[in-house]
This record gives sequence, C-alpha cells and structure tokens, in this order.
Amino acid sequence: MPTSDQIEAAAAYVGALGGADGSALKAVASVLADDVVVETNFGRADGAEAAVALLSEPRTAGLVAGATWSAPKADGDRLVVTATPSGPAPFGGLELVFEFSGAGITRVEQQTLPAAPPEPAPLRLTDEIKNAVDGALDNATPMLIAYSGDGGQIHLSFRGTIQSHGDDKLALWARDPGGGLPRNIEARPQVTLFYHDPATRTSYTFYGRARLEPDPAGRAAIFERSPARERQVDYRRRGVAIVVDLDRVEGRDSGGRFLMVRGS
Repeated sequence: MPTSDQIEAAAAYVGALGGADGSALKAVASVLADDVVVETNFGRADGAEAAVALLSEPRTAGLVAGATWSAPKADGDRLVVTATPSGPAPFGGLELVFEFSGAGITRVEQQTLPAAPPEPAPLRLTDEIKNAVDGALDNATPMLIAYSGDGGQIHLSFRGTIQSHGDDKLALWARDPGGGLPRNIEARPQVTLFYHDPATRTSYTFYGRARLEPDPAGRAAIFERSPARERQVDYRRRGVAIVVDLDRVEGRDSGGRFLMVRGS
C-alpha cells in the first residue's frame, strides 16, 4: 500500500501538471527519482530533469484545466489518480499511475481516457457536413466508399463525385455502370463512406443503403453536381447515378463529437 509520503509526492506532481511556478516545480523535482521514467500520450521523459520539463507540455495543460481530481487510489504498490473534465470534452478524463521507491517517484504513466459515446440525435446533415462532402475533391480530401462484393469481400475506393443529396442522403456518379459498386448494390446495398481532413481534424463516417437512381432528372442532377473534372471524364454520361439513404452518421467537427441516427 502507498504511504502518506508517496501520496504527498503524487499530489505535488499533480499540482505541477500543465505548467506551474518555480516553487511547485522545485517541489516536484525533490520527489522524483533521478532515473524516473514518465510515459504520456505526448511523449516520454527519462530522468528527473526531462520529467520536470514534460510537466509544462501545453496539451497536458488543456487536459487538466478546470478538471476535478479523484482521491488517490491504491493499486497494489502503485497509486492511481484520475482527472475528470469540468464540461464537454473530446476525452473522458486523464489517468495517472505512480510507482515508487521509498518516497520517490520512479515511474509515471499518464493516459487519456476515452469519452463516453455521444447521445444519438436525429439524422439531419448540417451545412458544415454538406460543405465538407461537396468540397472534398477540391480540398484534396477525396472520400472513400466501402461496399461488399462477391463472396462478402469488402472493397474500398476513392470517389470524387460523392455529394450531399438533401438532408439525409448522399449521392455519387459512377462512370462504369458495370463496375463493382453498381453491380453489387442491388444484392448488397449496405455501404460505408468516410471523410477525413487532417488539417482540421474533421472526420465523418456515413452508413447507409445504396440504390441506383432510375429517374432521368434525378440522374442528371447528380451528374451536374459532380466536380467539373469528373464530368469531363464521362462527358457522354455513360455512367450511373447512385443514391445512398443514410441510416447513421458519426464523427467529429467544429462542434465536437456527434452521432446521428435515422428515426432518433
């Protein structure tokens, strides 16, 4: 079981997380073993000097700002402390596990905890989602679609014509009517589409049921809303229009994590 001195050492470490004044950092330095090892999501520190420097990592400061800390909990000879964010956050908390030799800290493991899943909301594509999808090709973040082929094999392909199609649908133009996607969706309509922009840390995953668009006007509208360079490749319009009725959308954008479900 951890001793009172070890609990005080852990408290000193927690108090200096995210940057602190000189006295707090000096207090931490006094309770660290010379060969202490600190492992975090943002890097590793070997030795007391490096460990004190890592305490000022700005991303850690963002994690612990305003957080509520649990009472220390013994885990055998180790000590576990958890921080819970004060409001909505992209993570569920921060866990620190301390190991000791005498009163000195020999190892710290700092790990972010996953956030609870978001509550389902009605499926209605926002303008932000629509703009991201419609501009994906020009943004150099073309979208992927996954579909099931013969024998249940999953196929992935980039598609430059994926576009929003109302508030609960996506659509695309497939140049080859005999290609794998158009050929398989009647028997296996379930598809998944994915958008990711690493520059903005935006990700969307769309789950739905694909179908061919038989109406000439609807088919023409999907072709005309495709990017110009995609239209030029099939200027004779030999391809087919595909509509995806969405059942679920999940992801993260400027509003944080979200989940939309049809019928919610």
